[in-house]
Amino acid sequence: MSGKLSAINLIKDSLTRQQFIKSQTVKADTLNQIALTLATPGARSADLNEAINYIMEGLHIYSKFRDSTGLRETFDHLALVYHLQKKYVQAKWFYIQSNSLSRDMRDTLNIIHSLLNLSAVKTDIKDYPMAQRDLRDALSLAGTIPGIDLQVEVQNSIARFYTKKGNADKAAAALYRIAFLTDSVSQAKQMALNQQQQKAKELADKQKQLILQQKQFTEQKLTKEKNGITTIAVMIIALLAVVCFIVLFKRKQ
Repeated sequence: MSGKLSAINLIKDSLTRQQFIKSQTVKADTLNQIALTLATPGARSADLNEAINYIMEGLHIYSKFRDSTGLRETFDHLALVYHLQKKYVQAKWFYIQSNSLSRDMRDTLNIIHSLLNLSAVKTDIKDYPMAQRDLRDALSLAGTIPGIDLQVEVQNSIARFYTKKGNADKAAAALYRIAFLTDSVSQAKQMALNQQQQKAKELADKQKQLILQQKQFTEQKLTKEKNGITTIAVMIIALLAVVCFIVLFKRKQ
């Protein structure tokens, strides 16, 4: 009996701890969300400093409870605020932490996003070769994910990179690539829609043909039945005529 009670108490303690951890990470999520409402382009310096305080408070909670996803998001948020403050060294450092954690988690989507953010910081400090390398890596990874959304996002970053660098031709090429990708998907969707419509039409035609064949079969069956009834009626009439003839013939005798 005491063993069962110990097991029950252990389960209760485990559930209580999970609920407590959840409540704390929700608190950290809320702190980060408050920070993001303050950290906007053109925000006052005081608001950006306050945003950092909120994010750091959340960071301690995520770290305490080993919430990897929360930590990664917090690194991104801190990097964002430092980027807005034009504190590029700090911004780059936190984006690198986000990238490293994303790689540890094998989170391709956020590896790409951290590379794009790193590229933006490096572009602002005119470290163009390294920014270009990050964009190239991001584009390569985006190609491994189905769909074009990430490729379009990377191409937009490439267009901004070349615009800031003053290379209008390459910026235009990136925008052309976006148009090409979008158009290709539109054509593929239209082709798929046409195929679906064609299959639907073929199915409808087959159903019409089956209905027509069934109707013809029914009509033929009814015709045969009518002909059969008519034949029987003629035979009956003929038989009656013979009977009548025989009866009349006997009477005359």
